Amino acid sequence: MFSETDIHRIYHKHANLPATYFYKYEKLPPCPVRAWDYSWKHYDFPRNWCVLDFIEWTKKYGIESINHLAYTCEADPELEFITASKKTKLEYPPYDLHTIGTLFQNEFDFFMVNQTIEHLYNPFTAIKSIYTTIKPGGYVFASVPTINIPHQTPVHYGGYNPMGLAMMFKEANFEILEIGQWGNCAYITKLFQTHNWPGYDKLQSNGIVLNEPENVVQCWILAKKL
Repeated sequence: MFSETDIHRIYHKHANLPATYFYKYEKLPPCPVRAWDYSWKHYDFPRNWCVLDFIEWTKKYGIESINHLAYTCEADPELEFITASKKTKLEYPPYDLHTIGTLFQNEFDFFMVNQTIEHLYNPFTAIKSIYTTIKPGGYVFASVPTINIPHQTPVHYGGYNPMGLAMMFKEANFEILEIGQWGNCAYITKLFQTHNWPGYDKLQSNGIVLNEPENVVQCWILAKKL
């Protein structure tokens, strides 16, 4: 159980990001993603910030190269920026993250689970199951929409804001290392007007796309199993 004091402490330590965070990529650097042909232009814009945070964080914690990587989607651009001696793809089906801990225990050095939590009917159970699969000292990276259009229905159950993501991983006994987020009002408007995911070409003005703290649409987390 978390006390009110615990919750406020977690918020101020992890989810209440400094103002400088929201400016650091408002003018994007050259796109490093080979699979995107080195262009940001046509991809769901929040994934751009997510990739850049992922690159920065893996360098910061010295985890650009690990032994055993688990991941859920072959198309994740973050896969380009982490090297692993062994990789295990845990796509659904046949693997179910709610029960993955019964198949693997203390197995993975890094578990990547992007754009998946919204498709889990009991995400708290799934994150605890993922915890079981990771070696002590291993890491998990997850990204999730906060606001989204229905997709892959009926297997689409909701979204999480940064604090919700933080509490989910704390409940599963992970140590939170980093949390990131992106969103703006223009993206939200275009998302629901077009029922499509706006990219850089739809949002930029003079090469700048604002990240508005109050209008988060996606968030992501790097956490560690102690």
